[in-house]
Amino acid sequence: MMTTRTAATTTRAEPAWLVAARQSRWTLEVAAQVVRAWKAEGGTQSAFMRRHGLPRERLRFWTRRLAEKPEGPPPLGFVPVEVEPVASREEAVEVEVGGVRVRVDGGASQALVARVLRAVKEVQGC
Repeated sequence: MMTTRTAATTTRAEPAWLVAARQSRWTLEVAAQVVRAWKAEGGTQSAFMRRHGLPRERLRFWTRRLAEKPEGPPPLGFVPVEVEPVASREEAVEVEVGGVRVRVDGGASQALVARVLRAVKEVQGC
């Protein structure tokens, strides 16, 4: 806060959050600033809002809304991971269609895979 002294009076500049809070609508940032200022001053919401000439219900609304919304992104964490060596076998693909699971090893030809999938399609009516 700034204090300006003149010969006759002393005036205090209002904080930016208070000037913004006097507008008809609050942004999320303004609401967060007002809630922080209220918590820093302590006391009841009614007394705080009355002292600053603001509508009491607006602080109640934003206090509830901000409590539901976490501030910032969630904290980062680590997930345990187990790394096992890859078994010494060739690549394979498993396809499940209508409850039928087909495993095709990496050495299979494209023609064989196409025949197997056509057969599954005919049996399943896909």
